[in-house]
Amino acid sequence: MDSAVASKMLIGNHTHQEDELNSRVNSNAIAKSSGILDLISSNSDQVRVFAFDIRSQPHFKGKNTLEPWASRALAVAGSEDVVMIPGNLDAEYYDWLRNLGLGPEKVFAFNRENEPALLSELIMQKADEVRAFLASIGKPLVFVPYYSADVDKEAASTIDAVFFGCDQSITLKYFDKSTFKDLCQSLGIPTVPGTILSKSSDSEDFETELRQEILGWLKEYETLLIRGAQGSVGSSLYQVNSSNLETHIPKMLASTESCFLIEPFLKVITSPNDQWMIGSNGEIAHLGITCQLFNGLKHIGNVKGKPYSSRIEGLIRDYSFKIAQQMRDDGYLGILGIDYIVTDQGIFPIENNARLNGSSFAFFILDKLFGSSDYDGCWKVLRLKIEPCSFSTLREKIGSLIYQGNSTQNFVFPYEFDTLQTQGDVTLLIVAEDLHHLEYVEKELLSKLEIAALN
Repeated sequence: MDSAVASKMLIGNHTHQEDELNSRVNSNAIAKSSGILDLISSNSDQVRVFAFDIRSQPHFKGKNTLEPWASRALAVAGSEDVVMIPGNLDAEYYDWLRNLGLGPEKVFAFNRENEPALLSELIMQKADEVRAFLASIGKPLVFVPYYSADVDKEAASTIDAVFFGCDQSITLKYFDKSTFKDLCQSLGIPTVPGTILSKSSDSEDFETELRQEILGWLKEYETLLIRGAQGSVGSSLYQVNSSNLETHIPKMLASTESCFLIEPFLKVITSPNDQWMIGSNGEIAHLGITCQLFNGLKHIGNVKGKPYSSRIEGLIRDYSFKIAQQMRDDGYLGILGIDYIVTDQGIFPIENNARLNGSSFAFFILDKLFGSSDYDGCWKVLRLKIEPCSFSTLREKIGSLIYQGNSTQNFVFPYEFDTLQTQGDVTLLIVAEDLHHLEYVEKELLSKLEIAALN
């Protein structure tokens, strides 16, 4: 039997045969079965409603906490789908997408810029108006959130939509770094040594316990990495040594986090991210492994171009598939992205982004443009800060490098721009036929945007 077909049978039929895992789990699973949108719903009588709000995840602290980055869904949705955004629709970007035959025909914009309410809360506040808008479509609905929170599930129920997600308790079991670490250990997956320390009701006792625990580990390691269990987008992250301990402890005590992971700061060779998707039919599909890019501890993008050996990829896929199986059995639905570190002491999973990841949009876009998320080339996602401008100005700056809907192999595709006009933040996907062209297009792009280096 063809190995790709065998992999599809293993994953699609929910078989749990660990001895066959290495030979049957392969990175092309999704290309051999369903497209990403079809994994959400392959029923042509159903309409997917995308309501992406990054703020529904715990302890979110982005550049602008009022910014949900919901407009990213425009590049993801199919023509028959619906996208909901809390602010105003950027007509320039939307027209660019539609002229390329991309994006949804229907968008519901609440026109509430810098709205502190979550997108799902706005949907419930304007339930009658939203239901009237959706009723004109005349088809059953599937509600697709960014993170599976209870408020999102409630919004789905409000508009009589099937919820493509699960109870928040299930999401949080894997999203929380402490319970995820416990899960990995129970599955026999190696983890970074360290201590998980929860806040007690007595703050003075906790401060003493925290200081003693840190000092104990500093006897063995020069630097520690301390992470809040539910922190995201770089929040609740502390690089601690003997000289800055007294600076960081008050920050940790003032944090809303109730649990911290105290671990040695290992020498990291590379930081892979492995993304999978659990579809509505229970299929577990592998999207791909990318290399994460950092500026210090700040995540600035991802690159895919076969950067890892078969040994490293094989171990990561095996670990991730065990985790994905457990998540599927617990009732999890949607995308998950597991962050790993490759060190001279081993390969370790460090957190599970049990939600859409920033680079997930690249897989969606490639799936739409090439008919497969497993693009046989190279790509890079870059988060950049430039001078604040409109999308049309950005498009002029990028010039001929921007995707134009033709057969060009090497191009730039912008997809995150909500704070472009106010803060100059933009995320772009660079697609190239090989690493040499990727390097060339990136160099040209940075030159056109007048950026000397990644920021």
